Amino acid sequence: MTLSVRTKLVAASLGFLLLGSLGATALNLALLRSWVEEGLRERAIAFAREVAATIGDQRELEGSARLERQIIEILIVRPNVLQVDILAFSGGDTRVVASSNPRERLPFNRPDGREVRAGRVVSHLVTMPTERSWEVMAPIRLQGAVAGAVAARFSIDRSDRLSTRIRSWSFGLTAALVVVEVVLMGLVVRLFVDRPIRRFLDVIRRLETGDTQARVGLRTQDEFGVLAESFDGLLDRETGFQEELRTRVAEATAELDRRYREVERLNGLLFTMQRTLSQVDRLALAGRIMAEVAHEVGTPLHSVAGHLELLRRDLPAAVLTDGLARRFGIIERELSRVTEIIAQLLDLTRRAPGEPIDVDLNRVVLETLDLVRPGLAAARLALRTELAPDLPPVVGHATPLQQVVLNLVTNAMDATPPGGRLVVRTRTAGDAVSVEVEDTGEGISGPRQKEIFEPFFTTKAPGRGTGLGLYISAQIVRDHHGRIEVASEPGRGSTFRVVLPVAVSVAR
Repeated sequence: MTLSVRTKLVAASLGFLLLGSLGATALNLALLRSWVEEGLRERAIAFAREVAATIGDQRELEGSARLERQIIEILIVRPNVLQVDILAFSGGDTRVVASSNPRERLPFNRPDGREVRAGRVVSHLVTMPTERSWEVMAPIRLQGAVAGAVAARFSIDRSDRLSTRIRSWSFGLTAALVVVEVVLMGLVVRLFVDRPIRRFLDVIRRLETGDTQARVGLRTQDEFGVLAESFDGLLDRETGFQEELRTRVAEATAELDRRYREVERLNGLLFTMQRTLSQVDRLALAGRIMAEVAHEVGTPLHSVAGHLELLRRDLPAAVLTDGLARRFGIIERELSRVTEIIAQLLDLTRRAPGEPIDVDLNRVVLETLDLVRPGLAAARLALRTELAPDLPPVVGHATPLQQVVLNLVTNAMDATPPGGRLVVRTRTAGDAVSVEVEDTGEGISGPRQKEIFEPFFTTKAPGRGTGLGLYISAQIVRDHHGRIEVASEPGRGSTFRVVLPVAVSVAR
């Protein structure tokens, strides 16, 4: 359950007030009780001294009958006096001359007796199951010497009952005051804290529903007033910025629509060209086609790409709606597809520059795998390499051969589901070396194995491939006087093998 700020403040105030008030009340009551007990002790001592002062000579001290009558009168007048004993000292002995309870002597011990013989008053607070009392013993002085003592027990039960009532009333009044203070605190919090916060929350809810004109409008001189003024100013600036952004987005959307239609037209022209030209004509006239493509498609394509980049820079990321993001994605995919098709068609007519040289296939494989390692990690594919040591070089061009290895590895990655494995190995077989790319993908059926090296044939989903990768790879391998083979079974993966002759000097 989520508590509001008001509830938290009131609960915290209640806790602090309750703890503070009850603690202070408990301390005051403890001090009051201590003071009352001390006052009763002083009264008990004064009473014992007064009784001791009424005994004027040794005869009165030894007149037990008179003393007992006096004790009875005292007990009648003072009901809080529970017991009185008159003691006489003779040498080292102590005897009870008179007592209100002859069967039970007040329990003063020998150290107490020594204190009284020395002329000092002894007092003890006694706690029993039914009541509490003060027991005091005061010396009786005759002719300057201590001749005996008055021992008395005073009940403080009445004081305890009064303290209990005072404690109950004090705690009750304290609790009532705490409740009143909490109610007042709740009202103050509601007026000065809860109400401004609710105004802020109401404006936020209205903004979430699309009401851009909602404002707090709090005009106070406290922190909430300053915060409301700043918040309203921020909303005003944000509204102006949103209006400007909407205008720019509308202009950008119109421009994107125009460029998108242009890309669709160019893509339709290219697709129609691919479908209408025969395979032989496309291969024979590839150079002329690419010249026309470079002239007719290249310039608009670069223009579209440039405008797309400018629009992406101008538009803040925060204002890209789902519709704009989708259109950006469509344009990027179409541009990438057209660029890939043009690049691959150009590869059909290009020849590697320069004279052939000795090429280390192990190095070509390692450099190619370094390029695709991030893609392997993203696709969650395992890679194992088995490179033959001392692999003899082949004669040719490193860049086209790297393109062959890259095509085979990327095709294997596309055909292998996450968690699968790729194995790339090199071997020596007589006067030839081979590069093998093995995957654990879906495999290729027998009839399709005869078509995969044909131009524009692909097993990938629509829009993901042009069908020229393996055709170009086979052409490059043939240019290097080699061959490319495939071994595959549906559901068990595929292995593509490129076999190339070793350099003549090495073969000899």
